Amino acid sequence: MLLQDAIDFINASLAPAVLLTGVGLLLAGLQTKYSTIAAVIRQLNGEKRLNRDDEARRQRLGRQIESLMVRAKLIRNSIFCFYLAVFFVICSSIALGLSTLQVVTSSSLIFTLFGISLLLLFIGLWHATREALLSYRIVQLESGDD
Repeated sequence: MLLQDAIDFINASLAPAVLLTGVGLLLAGLQTKYSTIAAVIRQLNGEKRLNRDDEARRQRLGRQIESLMVRAKLIRNSIFCFYLAVFFVICSSIALGLSTLQVVTSSSLIFTLFGISLLLLFIGLWHATREALLSYRIVQLESGDD
């Protein structure tokens, strides 16, 4: 192996490493948000059970729970896409390593795996963005600032 081959391999390996770090940070934030929303849903369900006699309060709590469930679903979808993106980044990194060892000779496989990971990252970001916009809209509705 020549020095230039090693340099090319290291340069090619940096993109997946940076991508994994970035996705890991996004996942950490989304997992925290997901856990918080799940805890609030549990709390509101408990409050809803305690307010059996106040139908107006139960309906209000029901609407809040429904909106939080929509947000939780968007976050879940985003997390799922990000985990799949990590999987495909790792697969592309393995294929890249195997191509350096000349076990895999198809560069299209590496590009396809990495392309799938970028597509999944985009879809995950789309879901996360929709959740962020929805959360702001819900706060506006609850505060009366239409």
